[in-house]
Amino acid sequence: MPRHHPQPDPIPPGFKRAVPVSTYFAALGKFYVRETPGQPPVWGIHVRHKHGNRYGTGHGGFIATLADTHMAGFVHHNFPGLRVVTTDLKVKYIRPAYHGSWLEGHQVEVKREGDYGLVVCDLIARGELVARCTGRFKLSLKTEPPLL
Repeated sequence: MPRHHPQPDPIPPGFKRAVPVSTYFAALGKFYVRETPGQPPVWGIHVRHKHGNRYGTGHGGFIATLADTHMAGFVHHNFPGLRVVTTDLKVKYIRPAYHGSWLEGHQVEVKREGDYGLVVCDLIARGELVARCTGRFKLSLKTEPPLL
């Protein structure tokens, strides 16, 4: 498949516009989510020029931002009603996501260990693994101060 497209990839069936979780996240552009009963959500976004580096691919910081936000979303999905604060984030970059690519965040694993949620997430574009991401999130009741 060609790396660069004059038009962005089509949005796959079942995805609907997602409400941004913060003004920072909203500034990244239009996000989408596919929600299927009994399954974790799948997040999607087009890699735009504004997300890119000088090589025409999604910037590593953009990829890391998606990983962090998607994984926090997976924790919220699995453990609703809790505050989630990132304490550790690792991104293994496998291959680039080119401008125009439809990039999806998929939950691989979520588990709870005490006051922490542990997550593995894959970022996939055009059927290929872009990044394997792991995160650790401090969990607390929303009534508690957001301290680590």
